[in-house]
Amino acid sequence: MTQARRPSPLQRRVLIVLAALDAKRPAPVATRDIERVLEQCGDAPVYGPNLRASCRRMEAAGWLRTLRAPNMQLAVELTDAGRALAAPLLADEQARVLAEQRATAVRVLPLVPRSQTEEADDRPVALDDRWHLACRGDYVIRLDGTTCLQLWNTAGQLTRLEGDPLQVAAWLQACHDAGIAVRVQVNESTMPEAGTLNVTAPADLTDTWYRQLDAALQAQGITGLTEDIRLVVVSPEASLRSLPAPARLLHVLRDADPLTATTYEEDTEAALTDLLARAGFTGDQELQRHRIRWPLMGQEEADRRELNSLLDELEQRQLYCNREQMTEIVFSPPTRRKLDGTSAVAPDDGRIRVPQSAAP
Repeated sequence: MTQARRPSPLQRRVLIVLAALDAKRPAPVATRDIERVLEQCGDAPVYGPNLRASCRRMEAAGWLRTLRAPNMQLAVELTDAGRALAAPLLADEQARVLAEQRATAVRVLPLVPRSQTEEADDRPVALDDRWHLACRGDYVIRLDGTTCLQLWNTAGQLTRLEGDPLQVAAWLQACHDAGIAVRVQVNESTMPEAGTLNVTAPADLTDTWYRQLDAALQAQGITGLTEDIRLVVVSPEASLRSLPAPARLLHVLRDADPLTATTYEEDTEAALTDLLARAGFTGDQELQRHRIRWPLMGQEEADRRELNSLLDELEQRQLYCNREQMTEIVFSPPTRRKLDGTSAVAPDDGRIRVPQSAAP
């Protein structure tokens, strides 16, 4: 009955240490050496008297034999029953340690030679209709089977994009085609690793980025990006080469004529904000606020918009009117209103009186 009991946590640790040492070199082990090994593991403090008392209880259970060295130092070794008990404990512990190591281990699999890119600079790449700036892309495979793409820039900042294996593979291929160093690794990393910034860039997509941005701005009624500006951004001088493409463009526009818009800023603001975010511009909105000449809104246009807002608010309260007729009444010249009878305007006070036919 004594041998059927389960070992205590401390006894389990001692049995695991003895089984591991016995597998390397079967021999008695001094209890002081066991104490030292357990302290190095760092799970919990171990005190000599407690360890020796635990060994005596295991000897009584038939798991250990206690021996005395010539210097009278206490030593122990496993019995056959102890080995049978300790073997599965050691296997479980080894599996646990291996699982912990695998959960944090990073395995890097280079896909291209180290000569892939000439310089460690951030390059634009379009991933799912959004532009990113990166100097390296990592295909990450986690132990649970999920995948993501890690994008690093030269400042050491990390962006993770979650996706299924096929999606992440497509993103990685886009990074490769843009001249960004790429690699495959197991598990996420928190610091950029050295290497794989190589020397032969397959392509620099800055020109494609610029032309797509120009086309998107023109679709919003914003013009002014010229061929001269494109050349400076695509083939920058040495002082601008370290800047990402959006920063290069802003640098050029600070000394150039502002872009010209054909629509009011209020009508374009939301779409332009999204467009610039997808093109890789930061949130300071310098281009939108300071590098575009917006048309000024006249007083009548502002009044018309205010009237429309008022009518929209009335409709939300389920109060309706003929919007077109109301706008005509408010904004047509007084002489015309008197001639066609659309309104009766008292010459003494100037107030608009809506006829019954126009009442809501």
